[in-house]
Amino acid sequence: MNRQDRGVEFKVGIFVFMGLAMLAALVVQFGRLGEGFKSYYSLTIRFNDASGLLKGSDVLLAGAKIGKVSGGPRMTKEGDGVDVPLKIYDYIKIPENSKFAVGSSGLLGDRFVTVTLPPGERKKFIAPNSYISGMRETGLDDITREGGALVTDLRGTVQKINTVIDQLGQEALSSGNMENLKTSLENLSKTTAALSKSSEKLEGVINQADATMVSMKKDADTLQGVLTDARKTVQSATDVFRQATHGDGLLATMLTNKQLAGDLRALITNLRAQGVLFDRDTAAKTEMNVRDQNVPRRSTGGR
Repeated sequence: MNRQDRGVEFKVGIFVFMGLAMLAALVVQFGRLGEGFKSYYSLTIRFNDASGLLKGSDVLLAGAKIGKVSGGPRMTKEGDGVDVPLKIYDYIKIPENSKFAVGSSGLLGDRFVTVTLPPGERKKFIAPNSYISGMRETGLDDITREGGALVTDLRGTVQKINTVIDQLGQEALSSGNMENLKTSLENLSKTTAALSKSSEKLEGVINQADATMVSMKKDADTLQGVLTDARKTVQSATDVFRQATHGDGLLATMLTNKQLAGDLRALITNLRAQGVLFDRDTAAKTEMNVRDQNVPRRSTGGR
């Protein structure tokens, strides 16, 4: 082999070595082989249901990978959930009160653990080897499971409806019941017709009652006017009586002055006895004689 052939082989060897080195670097950088050279700290998350979550599943924070599931779900001692171990990159600090949930990439995607940061300022962080409670987001398998239960319940409900319909057809819709229903409908029709006639009569009665109410209103207005006139008449009579008894006129003088009343009686008596032309004051004399006769006489000493 001459020197020229050796030079070509050496160049080809260098080229192949560089290609293999670049391929190895790509595998380490973008494959899972590179994760073996990274350092982690452990966390244990407790889920009520971690179905679909497998060893090696990603742990994501805001869509970025920050670790992986280091083992499959393990049943807790209490038997009410599972513990899922996680490995988080040691340079990632997760704030306290962050939420861990089992999510999925789309409806048919693989399961992973997603971390949601709490709002506000973050001063404290989760310590390594901590035990944290997580939750589960609803995925297609959950929807399928719930849909299966719903279909089962729906089938049971449909079966009950079919049973009720069969009983209704056999019992409620029998020939005897249908005949009774027909009779009831005929009676209802007759009752409706009678009610219609009664409504027409009732309308006439209501019209008459309206007319009566109008007439009574007019009578009440007339009575109100009569009462008003009566009040006025009584008031006038009261005023006349007050004027006759307490006023300065002739009637008041005649009612209060006894002397004038006596003179008036004497004048009327003379007018009746003598007439207007031959009037004499005989009535006064007669009255004086009557008074003298009524006075008792004193007895004389000679008898």
